[in-house]
Amino acid sequence: MQPQVSRRMNDMHTPLRVTVLACSFILVSCGALPSSDRSAPAHGAFTAAEVPGTWTLTDDENVTFDVVLSAEGTAVSNWSKGPQGAKGEEGRWALKDGCIEIDYTDGWHDSIIRDDRGWLLKQSYAPGASRSGLPTNHGQAVRTPEALARWVGLYETQSQESAGKQTFRIAIQSSHVAWKTIGTPTMGSWWVIDDRVHIRWADGWIDELHAEGKAWASRTWQAGTALDATGTPVGAPTFQGRGRKVK
Repeated sequence: MQPQVSRRMNDMHTPLRVTVLACSFILVSCGALPSSDRSAPAHGAFTAAEVPGTWTLTDDENVTFDVVLSAEGTAVSNWSKGPQGAKGEEGRWALKDGCIEIDYTDGWHDSIIRDDRGWLLKQSYAPGASRSGLPTNHGQAVRTPEALARWVGLYETQSQESAGKQTFRIAIQSSHVAWKTIGTPTMGSWWVIDDRVHIRWADGWIDELHAEGKAWASRTWQAGTALDATGTPVGAPTFQGRGRKVK
């Protein structure tokens, strides 16, 4: 049977992450994880110490995105295909029956499950969907390599267009794709040089993000700026601002 696809819509035009799969698959629920002794953790159950860090997930179209889970219980996702784009998602996580349960403020819910084979799975539920039933969509999950995880997430920085009076968000994904909430086009690619994230946008502009203590600073170069052999812009930036990493 072919999958029946339905889309979560915003103003009935913009597709979001939801696919209802009518084809058969094995539903793995937290309460159904096997255990010979229900008083002991289920086989494959996560412990609280394992959760904090960055996780890479796949959506219904097998496109990756990442979620950063803090030791304090916050969750920040850089999923950028919705109507709010690179604004991402924010929420909180908790352990339930050995599974990682993430509730976002937009009403979506993600579960990260480790089954009895040790495989990592992701199940997503749309706002209002029963979590005891079939997930709205499902995919794979994996821990993000540390070399990428330290940079992955959401950033908020001052915009050159407003002379620093307004801010915009940048989503840095482990796939080396970047998205922004300002301007058109909104997609770019990123790389790291000397502990600085460089982002080259599709319109030719370049942004740089780097840590300054607990804060972040940004620099912007206009389209057409010459680059050296490492890809670093040559010459003074067009704009310099301040920012933060969303946590």
